[in-house]
Order: sequence, then structure tokens, then C-alpha cells
Amino acid sequence: MALQTSLSTKLLGWMTLSLGGMCLVIVGYAFLGFGGTSAPLTGRLLPAAYRKEVRWRVISPRMVMSGATIPTDTNVIFEIPSDTLPILRRILLGSYDPDIRYWGYCLPPDYDQAKAVAGDRLPGRVFLSEGERDARQELYEKQLRDRFSIPTNLTEEDLNELREKPAGRIEHEVESFEAGNICYLMTQVPLAMGLDPDDDEANDQVEREYGTNPLVADTDGDGVSDGREIFFLHSSPTRRDTDGDGLIDGIEDANHNGHLDRGDTDPIKWDTDRDGLPDGLMKLGAGRNTKILGEDKNLNGTVDADETDPRKWSTVGNDISDGDRYYQCLLTGGSNC
Repeated sequence: MALQTSLSTKLLGWMTLSLGGMCLVIVGYAFLGFGGTSAPLTGRLLPAAYRKEVRWRVISPRMVMSGATIPTDTNVIFEIPSDTLPILRRILLGSYDPDIRYWGYCLPPDYDQAKAVAGDRLPGRVFLSEGERDARQELYEKQLRDRFSIPTNLTEEDLNELREKPAGRIEHEVESFEAGNICYLMTQVPLAMGLDPDDDEANDQVEREYGTNPLVADTDGDGVSDGREIFFLHSSPTRRDTDGDGLIDGIEDANHNGHLDRGDTDPIKWDTDRDGLPDGLMKLGAGRNTKILGEDKNLNGTVDADETDPRKWSTVGNDISDGDRYYQCLLTGGSNC
């Protein structure tokens, strides 16, 4: 693979100086960092003599800028473009999922100087996903419990057996990537890597997958940024009114923070309080049975005097839902139902 000159020079220099030491650390991490039946990354970095060869892939700065998918079961080295601003880990790697597992290591800019300071330790910084941190913490606590448990019916062989010490703890150190960083990464699931020029918390590769404009923070103009819709609200970043209830997503999520706060209606549920009436105003039924129903009739996001509350099953607080009260009004010939 033809690489850009800067990446080739740095990468070859790094491999010459530190690949042997780093491989030892990575192999050790693969053994100590993953355990149990749900640990598909275990031993992925064993020498080829012991297992089939693991693929390597290099993600150049140009590829990071244009967007790339990080594959699983692959040793990945990537370089952050030299002319970019710092970017948060979760934005660069395109995931806010707290359960996925990946880990990596970023080399120091000056390896020789950093190595002299680090001594026996490998210089640089480690980054761990939230799921990986949780898994390592669980493993560490299990090792401590096993180490300090009080067994019964000990034999002489048991007494002479040496108990293994808990694996050394590797702490998360990288939350933001800087221009020029060269890093290693292995992931359990594919990751969408890219930069975020429109600052909407969704990188270019994520936006490509969702069909949004990577240069416009709010593609559908509903008031909520593309990243907030994709990762937090799980609403459509290309439709102003995801659930079709007549209220645009930015009115339902009133402060546009991507979370359902007190006072918000749900932009992906047309009937948030499940009272049978749409949050806003929409057509229900077909043909002669078509009715225009809704609780926020003027679609302004507030409960006015002649409206019911789309966040409450019963606006008046009794055991009759707003929907039932509406139909009772129709049956009795009410004029302002």
C-alpha cells in the first residue's frame, strides 16, 4: 500500500525503534485484558507461529479526513492529519455506545525522549472504550476475589501452590486526539472513523452512512444537530418530524440537547403519553373515517388553554385518559373537543 511520505517516515521509524517492545505489551494486554467466554479479542495478537496471521491495516491522514471504516480482527495503525484541531475520541471513532469494546495506544511525538523518561515502561498513552474499561474492572475485581478467598479442605498440594497475582491495571489516558498523533487500535465491532468539520458530533463517515450533509450541522433544519439525533435521540437527522405527529423534532426536544428532559415529548413516538391522541396534530384513519386529531393543536410546543398535555395520560389527573375524554366529547355533541 502506498502511504503518504510523512506517515511512511514516522511509521517506519516507529517500527524500527519500538515494534518489538510494543508487540510484547500488546500480546500481554491481549492475554490479561480479556477473559471469559465473551472475550472474542483474547489472544488475537499471538505470534504467527502460534496462530494464524492477524491482518494489519494503515489508515493514512488522507483516509481519516475522507472517512474510513475500522474493521474488526485487524491491527490498525492510523495517523491524525497534521492540520486538524483536536477531536474527541468518541467523535473520531464514531460511537457513543457504552457497551462496545476497543482499545488502542498512541505513540509519543518524540519517541527517544519519551522512552528515556519512561524507563522500562513503554512510552505513550493508552485509550480504552467504556465497555473495555468495565470489562477490565470486572476482571480485576474477580482476580482480587479469587486471590483473597478462603478455601476449605486444603491439601498439601493446595498449600504449596502459588496463587497468580491480579493482572496489572491499564488506565484510560486518551480522551482527545491531537494533530499528528500516530496510534494503534483493535476493535470488537467496526468503527466509523472520520473528522467533524461541521462540529455536530457526527464525523464524516457517520454522516455518509446516515445520508446527512457533513458540512451542515443540522441537515434537516429541525433545530437538533445531526450527531444529537443519531447518537442520543435516535431520531432521523434527515426528517424534520421523525414520528410524523406534526411537531418537528426540535420542538419536541425543546432545548435541543438530544435527551428527553422533563417537559419534552418524544420525537420518535407520535403519542408520548399513550393516551390515544398525537402529541401534535395529525391525520388518523382513512376515507370518511379520517380525523385530524392532536393535543398541541397550534404546534407551538406549549400547553395552551384549550389544549391537553401531550406529556400526561390524563391532563386533569383522573382515571380517564385525554383520548377517552375526547371521544366522550364527540359522542355528546361537544363543540370544542
